[in-house]
Amino acid sequence: MGNRAEQVAKQRENILNTSLKLFVTNGYHGTTVRDIAKKTGISVGLIFHYFPAKQDILKELLKQSEEGVSKIKEFLASENDPVNIFSGIAKAILESFSEENTKYLFLLENQVMTQKSIPFNAKTLKKSNLMINASVPLIISGQKNKSIKSGDPLTLALVFWGAIQGLAETFFWHPEALVPDYNCIADILRKN
Repeated sequence: MGNRAEQVAKQRENILNTSLKLFVTNGYHGTTVRDIAKKTGISVGLIFHYFPAKQDILKELLKQSEEGVSKIKEFLASENDPVNIFSGIAKAILESFSEENTKYLFLLENQVMTQKSIPFNAKTLKKSNLMINASVPLIISGQKNKSIKSGDPLTLALVFWGAIQGLAETFFWHPEALVPDYNCIADILRKN
């Protein structure tokens, strides 16, 4: 019984991992279930057994990315010094980039967020805006205690998150690139 359950779990994982890479590389609309079937070596019919529609694969992948978002929300809600919070976020995200799927999930979220024709666009955009908006009060707090540089708090939040997004894209196109020290990301905000 356990063998069958393991096989089902492996096939499901294979479909999700392959779909993730294809969605990021070819786009959601540029990827067909036939593409996924060909790449996984699993028949189209069996893929539909696990996921009734391509949209269900995307939904499951976005659910996986929610785990990372939950960790970031925990950092943002903590009572630490704002610079330490942003350092912790940068460290957690950059360390997670050593896991190939994390980079892809990060990029998939960005694609979903920026392309209105992709299902779940509004929900993903809302999540991203929540994180950026939650960063602004922390930046203001850090500016008050003189640990974060002066400047428009929203702009500083966008620069911080944009740097992380840029690194995810860099590691996608240049997998040989070394992950930088997380402090260089936190230094974007840190008052000199």
